[in-house]
Amino acid sequence: MTLDKCATDGWAFTTGFVWTRDEADSDSVKRFPDLPYLEALWREIDEHQRVVVAKSRQLRVSWLLAAFCVWFARFHSHKLILWQTQKEEDANAMVCLPGSEKDSGYAARMQFILRHLPPWLKGTWRESEGELSCKDTGSTILALPGGAHQVRGKTASMIVEDEFAFQSEQAGVYQAVAPLIQKATKFIAVSTPNGRANQFSDLYHGVVRAA
Repeated sequence: MTLDKCATDGWAFTTGFVWTRDEADSDSVKRFPDLPYLEALWREIDEHQRVVVAKSRQLRVSWLLAAFCVWFARFHSHKLILWQTQKEEDANAMVCLPGSEKDSGYAARMQFILRHLPPWLKGTWRESEGELSCKDTGSTILALPGGAHQVRGKTASMIVEDEFAFQSEQAGVYQAVAPLIQKATKFIAVSTPNGRANQFSDLYHGVVRAA
């Protein structure tokens, strides 16, 4: 597979070169599975500007989103990708944990993906806690804790809201990023369900509440 093929087909990039880990499995390091439901979700995320995903655990949806962020930053120039979840440590654990790229210690998921790419595909990245920057494209992935003030004022190309139904300021976050979505920022909200009286549920079910 060529670099150009990986650039134009993110699913081929993911199933061909992305490795994941499962700490609960004795065979912990595995190639990303080529499964129809995961491909369908990838295509939805790639083709649509706003995607809301209600999921259960152990479906590898978080790994798919991590791979999508890495691919997006690697092959799209000057993009800012925000990954937000309620706790800063959880956001960092998805994007980047402290340590140099040559360390063999425990890595965040996107870090892990990068460290297992072949050199010709990986490119050159700068790693720091909560942040990955691709020097080849000028694109950055940034981990953020929950809160509307964390996203307000940032002009992002893509925003991933992880476990959005459990973020305490979901409505404020969505209000803060709504103008960006109108200007073509890609917005992905993913969560296990947490009842019906929250912003994630409203987005998933298409509910519009009176102001």
